[in-house]
Amino acid sequence: MHFSAETLLEQLQAFPAGSRFAVAYSGGLDSTVLLHAMQHTLSLAQARSGGAPVWFLRAIHVNHGLSPRADQWQLLCEQTCAHLGVPLHVERVHIDPDEGASLEALAREKRYAVFERQLAAGECLLMAHHLDDQAETFLLRTLRGAAPRGLSAIPQRRPLGRGEVFRPLLSLPRSSLHAYAQTKALAWVDDESNESLMFDRNYCRHRILPTIETRWPAYRDSWRRSAQLCAEADLLLDELAGIDYAQVKSPMESVIDARALSALSIPRQRNVLRYWLSLTGAPDPGWNVLMHIVNEIIPAAASAHPEIRWRTETASVVVRRYRQHLYLKKQLDTLEDVTPIAWQVEQSLHLPGNGLIYALAVTGEGLRLVNPGELNLRYRQGGEFCRLQGRRTRALKKILQDSAIEPWLRDRLPLVYVADELVCIPGVGVAEGWQAGPKEAGWRVQWVPPDVSVTR
Repeated sequence: MHFSAETLLEQLQAFPAGSRFAVAYSGGLDSTVLLHAMQHTLSLAQARSGGAPVWFLRAIHVNHGLSPRADQWQLLCEQTCAHLGVPLHVERVHIDPDEGASLEALAREKRYAVFERQLAAGECLLMAHHLDDQAETFLLRTLRGAAPRGLSAIPQRRPLGRGEVFRPLLSLPRSSLHAYAQTKALAWVDDESNESLMFDRNYCRHRILPTIETRWPAYRDSWRRSAQLCAEADLLLDELAGIDYAQVKSPMESVIDARALSALSIPRQRNVLRYWLSLTGAPDPGWNVLMHIVNEIIPAAASAHPEIRWRTETASVVVRRYRQHLYLKKQLDTLEDVTPIAWQVEQSLHLPGNGLIYALAVTGEGLRLVNPGELNLRYRQGGEFCRLQGRRTRALKKILQDSAIEPWLRDRLPLVYVADELVCIPGVGVAEGWQAGPKEAGWRVQWVPPDVSVTR
């Protein structure tokens, strides 16, 4: 398939005059071809419009510092952009191999963070992914057992930060780009890491796909159609999930109705769970997590409080069931220091890793204090008892259960003591003998738990 500036111009007709583009420019063959063709496309569009600029173009180069030739690549990018008259933004990033993920994944994460930060409102990032990249991605995700969303492979267009990503070369084979580069006598760099068979993508590119091509030379177009069909299937699944989500959602985005969810078929349960988690911005749970929620957490006994946690490179979250609802929360660190904390009731206090406690001055209710400086805060250790105002003495555990305090917050709830006597349970009540009289000054004690919401 032949590629030219005319080909690219056809791809850009959907963008209005005045649009701003930024090419993700690595210095490799693909992005060099895209940059060169874009510069000529803009000149062509300008000539056809009578000389006025139609679109605006710049380039962004991210220097990962991973290759000993990284600075040489940056220099070539600077020289090429200067020759083409295209403004270039260069940004260096530091990649720490000890961060836990693969270097490839870390580099991608840092690179996209730069792109997202750099994009202006409405600006479009042009990326040079092509049909061979699409085929490699489709194969890799098939080998990993991906769902329709994953098998959609590389999307041509999607939002990113304040702008969007567009991939105009996605229907073109790499051979077309190579032919263009040779015809135009372009200079580019070859990343030596692209030859290493230790990377899955390279192994597919150099070992598996050439063998497939000898038997099925049209595999790229066939897989592209399959990816498009998977994208359509994923869209339909999302539409169905939206219908089901309307039946199971609650006023809080991080909570859904487990009882209503259980009325759906198992596949629809998994589908709406995936939809719900994506709405909240939670990390992808994967097949095993979804199956555990469906098979173990949703059908659990009402008295049980099952949960499942999963972690990615950037977040750790947990789904819990409590009182016929599923809750999605960030995973909190265990409280390490549970020693008593002195508290001046008239001052709000930030608790280490555990939110905020404060008290409002009131009259005729709340905690009566003779000496406001005698309070201390403690956490539940087990075996505590308390007699709330007007009630009988009961185990603290039972009081918290009956007060509908979520199980995962009960050990984190700061308890108010005078000396060794439990006098107030924030948000629940005051102990007998410590309630302010009808006209007596008192303090209404409140605790704000740490923020555990999962947001984008």
